Amino acid sequence: MKIDKQKEKEFMDSKFNFSYSSMNRLLFSPRIFYKEYILKEREVKMDKHLVEGRVIHTLLLQPDDFDSMFTVLPSKIPSDAVRRVLNDLKKYDNPNMSELDDEILEALQYHNLYQSFKDDSKRLAKIQTSENAQYFHFLLESKKDIIDQDTLDRCKNRVEMLKDNKDIMSLFTHEVTDFEMDNLEVYNEKMLDCNLVKYKFGLKGIVDRYVIDHETKTITIIDLKTSGKSITDFPETVDFYKYWLQAAIYIILVGKNVSEEIAQTYKISFKFVVIDKYDQTYAFNVSSNTLNQWTDNLHKLLEIVNFHYTECKYNLPYEFMVKEVTL
Repeated sequence: MKIDKQKEKEFMDSKFNFSYSSMNRLLFSPRIFYKEYILKEREVKMDKHLVEGRVIHTLLLQPDDFDSMFTVLPSKIPSDAVRRVLNDLKKYDNPNMSELDDEILEALQYHNLYQSFKDDSKRLAKIQTSENAQYFHFLLESKKDIIDQDTLDRCKNRVEMLKDNKDIMSLFTHEVTDFEMDNLEVYNEKMLDCNLVKYKFGLKGIVDRYVIDHETKTITIIDLKTSGKSITDFPETVDFYKYWLQAAIYIILVGKNVSEEIAQTYKISFKFVVIDKYDQTYAFNVSSNTLNQWTDNLHKLLEIVNFHYTECKYNLPYEFMVKEVTL
């Protein structure tokens, strides 16, 4: 692992707030966390399913912001693998791909793409197409996420499916109001952060939606998920991707961004709204006992995060560093 003491110092000197993704990364592989968050060599995630998830979130929760966040390409979007290669070429700031033969071949080798071809000209021909050139032009010129019309149409259809589900849309019907007498506070795609009393680091996250109801004294947190599996598999997906960790972080974030009175007296509930690969939609309620268990588990994980953070040890996951793993 490449070590950079100067960047370690810069990282420790600046206050770091862990998001669900950065904490999950640290717990999974401290070495990858070190590379991405300390060395700042983080690869841009360009997979289509991730982009489609952001499009659906925006169309449902922030429709007025769509044009400022996305550019629609007239032609088809290249494959995920080709897009990663083209993204690597951005740093050369040259819109003419015919002048980037060596750079393209280097990127193809790095991503292990088209390496079965023995002839470099065949590899280049796979990248230097008119469709890829058009995408590359947009990539250089636009500061937004790029999607094609098929992706937009597909996402719009999925949003309409969510809207057709009355049970789900009842969670999304209230809009933010400026009336002082309104009993509801509604927040969509809200960036929150907070300090943690016991630790030098904090937490942060963008909560899809939460509603504070002053009449019923409840706070409802709603997280929208697009799943590549069936909704029947979602309970296992919560464990596999540690979505429970994200829920626990959101509960703490919301609780620390309301008044002390509300935090102590209002009941918090959490719902996962899921649309699966078959366009089935369902709102999963999470029981109070489960939320309490998830929160307890988060506090245990914060001790592990604190070990890595304060000791600046990123060679192995915690359980391996303390030699607690046996076969």
